[in-house]
This record gives sequence, structure tokens and C-alpha cells, in this order.
Amino acid sequence: MAPLNACSIPEELLLLCADPVRGRLRIPYATFYRVIAGGAVAELLVTGAITVEERRITGFQPLGAHDEVAAGVLARLETAGKRRQQLGLDLALRRIPRKPGLTPYLDRLTAAGLLTVEKHRFLGLPYRRHVATRPDVRQEIAARVAATLACEGGAPAAAGPDGQSAERDRQLAGLIGAARMDRRLYPGSTGAPTRRAIRQLTKELPIARAVRRAINSDSAAGSS
Repeated sequence: MAPLNACSIPEELLLLCADPVRGRLRIPYATFYRVIAGGAVAELLVTGAITVEERRITGFQPLGAHDEVAAGVLARLETAGKRRQQLGLDLALRRIPRKPGLTPYLDRLTAAGLLTVEKHRFLGLPYRRHVATRPDVRQEIAARVAATLACEGGAPAAAGPDGQSAERDRQLAGLIGAARMDRRLYPGSTGAPTRRAIRQLTKELPIARAVRRAINSDSAAGSS
């Protein structure tokens, strides 16, 4: 089984957003897809494939093989660069398709032994469900992020607990806040310091802010 610190941000978001036993999402589908899109862009940022300033992606540098979602983002950046334009974060997130968006992440998590595929039938029709092989996987990710944020108040650092990049954990924390999963993952008075740090990062980090704007826009459109 692969260690959790080998997982990408979208993969860890998948593990955080779903019930580990039933495999069902704990947040609305529309929110989920916005957050996963944000995770894909955040992973490109922490690996050095893109640079971000405020609301824009200001540079990119392909660093080898990526999944289909990341490849699509980089292809659009290259097209925008040929037109001497910068791609806005909001537009980049909205252009990430839902299919095959999750497939590469689910396949990698399954190959790593972190997910298993259960086959079921409903009304005679077959379907598959991905469930975590360890029910405590969400708690392990959440605890690592909390430990990183507790170190120097969540300030950027070279490395966090268990060798995981602290910047990756900060980006993940910002997306947890954008999805409003912070209270679920860090409940009660003991979780209050982590929740405060997460909410601050959600306000500060450009990608988390862009995801929150997209979610708010979806909600406004749905209620109009």
C-alpha cells in the first residue's frame, strides 16, 4: 500500500470528501467537482508547473507526465500563451470537465491500495462503488494537515510532518475551507484553532478563493 504522502491534492480531497465505508460523498456534487478542479490546479502549483498571482495563472512549465485533467489545464495555458494572454483562475477552474476528471485519481488510489472497488447491482443493472480500504484514512489526512497548520501558524515551510510538503498541506487546507468541510473534519472546541487557520487560508490562497467564488456562483445560479 502506498503511503498517503505520495498522494496528490485531488486524491486526498477524494478521500476526505467521501464516506470511507459507503463511498458516498459528504458534500454536494456541485461543490465536490469544483473542489476537485481546484485540487488539480493546486497540485500543478505546488509541483512548480504553474505560477499564480491573485486571480491569474501567470506562467507555466510542463514538468513531465500528468493526468488527463492536468494535461488539459496545461494545454489551455499553452494556447493562451500563444495568444499572449494569461488564463484567469476562475476560467481555468470552470473549463475543467467533469469527465474523465475523477477517473485518473480513482484508478491511482485503487492501484495504490487505498481504495477498493465493490461491484453491486441495482434494479438488475451493475454499478461500481469505490470505498476506502482503511476507515481511518480521513482522520490520518486531517491530523497531518492540522499538524502542519499548527507549525508556525501554518506559514510556508520546506517540509511538513511525515515529509509531506507543508505548502501542499496549506493548499489542501484552503480547499477544505472552500468546501466548508472544516467543521466536519475538526469539530468541537479542540478543532477550533485548526478551523480558524483553515478559514484564514481560504481567504488568503488564490486557488481556494477561486473555488469558493465558483461554489458561491453555482449556489446563486441554483437559487435564482
